[in-house]
Amino acid sequence: MGRLPLLSVLLLAHACVPASWGLQCMLCGSTGKCHVQECAQGQDLCRTTVMRIWEGGEELEVVERGCAHPEKTNRTMSYRIGMQIISLTETVCESNMCNQPRPGRAPVFPRSRYLECVSCASSDLSCERGLDQSLQCRNPGEQCLEVVTHQNLQESPGDEHHSRGCGNLPGCPGPIGFHNNHSFHFLQCCNTTKCNRGPVLELQNLPLNGFQCYSCEGNSTHGCSSEETSLVACRGPMNQCLEATGTHGLGDPNYTVKGCATASWCEGLHVAEAFRLTHVNVSCCSGNGCNHPVVDSQHHAGGAPAPGPAHLSLTITLLMTAKLWGGTLLWT
Repeated sequence: MGRLPLLSVLLLAHACVPASWGLQCMLCGSTGKCHVQECAQGQDLCRTTVMRIWEGGEELEVVERGCAHPEKTNRTMSYRIGMQIISLTETVCESNMCNQPRPGRAPVFPRSRYLECVSCASSDLSCERGLDQSLQCRNPGEQCLEVVTHQNLQESPGDEHHSRGCGNLPGCPGPIGFHNNHSFHFLQCCNTTKCNRGPVLELQNLPLNGFQCYSCEGNSTHGCSSEETSLVACRGPMNQCLEATGTHGLGDPNYTVKGCATASWCEGLHVAEAFRLTHVNVSCCSGNGCNHPVVDSQHHAGGAPAPGPAHLSLTITLLMTAKLWGGTLLWT
């Protein structure tokens, strides 16, 4: 038999290829209903997100599955609210349907004990009141964590969230963080017994570091207009001026964030997750006010655009789920 012409071979190969090359993952909501999902462009991983709430021998487990952006990593965190222990675990994989449920016995809450940390959460105001409890880490490699997430510092000063506990989160040991006139995000970790004790971390208690950066959150007509952009004095280790653009979770395609950041925030992952941004482009620079809109972008050094949607990080998710014992789980 003679050889097929090259064009015929290419056409034959094309006919045998599925219409889409996108990664396929299992999509399962908190209700347990599952179906196959074709991931959007740039979502190159499948994820499995598990929340377990344990109290006095009783255990509740909620599992969600779906697609994730390529910068996602495996992560864990656990913390106490009163007599309850809330444990969150997220794992990612990179082949078709690799996150599908496996038959067999369901996993149980880990019984092994490792590092001992202090734990509290703003959900019951235990952090703010200094009512730390002891928590034994249940996974090897976990560290003691302190997570701070303040949103809308000027408009809603009551929306302040502190969490302490055990975990293995991207950015550890840190510290890593960002702040401007509206928000404060911070993570620090340590690996000795109860090393995360002490007063909760407040932005105003971090020393000024001598840098100033422009601050805003929003688009060019609301939030980041020239009238709404102003300088903010940088504090603590946040000595880089950051500017990030992307599509906001509410659908705003031209959302901008400016402020002071640690160098690790310039990689894009933390920005995308903290502000619920997709298609993120992040740039950072050193020098007072260097993230002003008129500064030429070629002087900035930062991360490349993050392709595809980003899921809300486990760090932020735990703050949303803290009060949801017996309720509906709000994963993103």
